[in-house]
Amino acid sequence: MKKILITLVSLSLVSLLTACQGDDPAPLTEEQQTLKDLAKTWSLSGASVDGTDVAEWFNGLKVSFTESKSFTVENAVPPIWISSGSFELLKSGSVYTIKRSDGVDLTISTLSETTVTITMTYDAPASARMAGISGSFTFTFEAN
Repeated sequence: MKKILITLVSLSLVSLLTACQGDDPAPLTEEQQTLKDLAKTWSLSGASVDGTDVAEWFNGLKVSFTESKSFTVENAVPPIWISSGSFELLKSGSVYTIKRSDGVDLTISTLSETTVTITMTYDAPASARMAGISGSFTFTFEAN
């Protein structure tokens, strides 16, 4: 009788311990981690085109990215920053590019919990109102 009681208690303890152990969530892929880090609201802290400071062109610019691959822009400056859309996250080597739904590519130069630096090249049509702003843009954002 004592053996049966010990066996039952042992089985109960094993069942209890097994039931209490949660499944460890699968680790995030590199893309999922990048999306998670990117998914927040970012406020512009600096902007330049071909090395010239142009931050005043983008006063109050805020960009919000989501893990579901959409974005919104407060104080948008089209066509450089459109007001909203979706995006794909593409990787080439170790560099991620945000391909916006309007076809514009934004390269993520640096990304941390508090800062993201994004670069893009814009070639304005010669007849465009913003023809004078063609060049290589660098935008630095701070997390809100």
